Amino acid sequence: MTPPTAATKDSLARRISRALVAALVGAALAAPAAAASNGATQVHASCAGDVISGSVRVGRSKPTGDLELALLAKRSPKATFAATGRSVWVEAYDGRSYPFRFNIGQLSAVAYRVDPPGVHGNVVPAASCAPGHQVPEAPLSLLLPLSVLGVVGLGFARRRRSATES
Repeated sequence: MTPPTAATKDSLARRISRALVAALVGAALAAPAAAASNGATQVHASCAGDVISGSVRVGRSKPTGDLELALLAKRSPKATFAATGRSVWVEAYDGRSYPFRFNIGQLSAVAYRVDPPGVHGNVVPAASCAPGHQVPEAPLSLLLPLSVLGVVGLGFARRRRSATES
């Protein structure tokens, strides 16, 4: 038997790493489906600007009725999540998804979480609440004088060119 070469070792390592990545991706995709099928209540929250919004899906095995969603905040990286005193009530019926919104403009925290009773929602980092990369639009008070100046300049350039041609 011949000893494995470097190319064979690389090929084997590549196959193992691909199989491992495929298994991890499959497990990650299967976890939410498994949670939804077992009747668990699920919360998904995201942030844009000063608003945390998302949806809560009530599991089929849970009793229907009013469901309180509490907003929790983590004030520093080492702190635990604490109640902010803000909550919303959702009329929940089995297997359906319901939207929610929280205004966090007056709060200061490094992360937020929306929790129904007995369930932890996903963690929303405060850094994700910043507005996206937007190119600011030039104000009309700047554009109008510049456009007038450009039109007048083109008129003078045209007059000057026609004067030099004659």
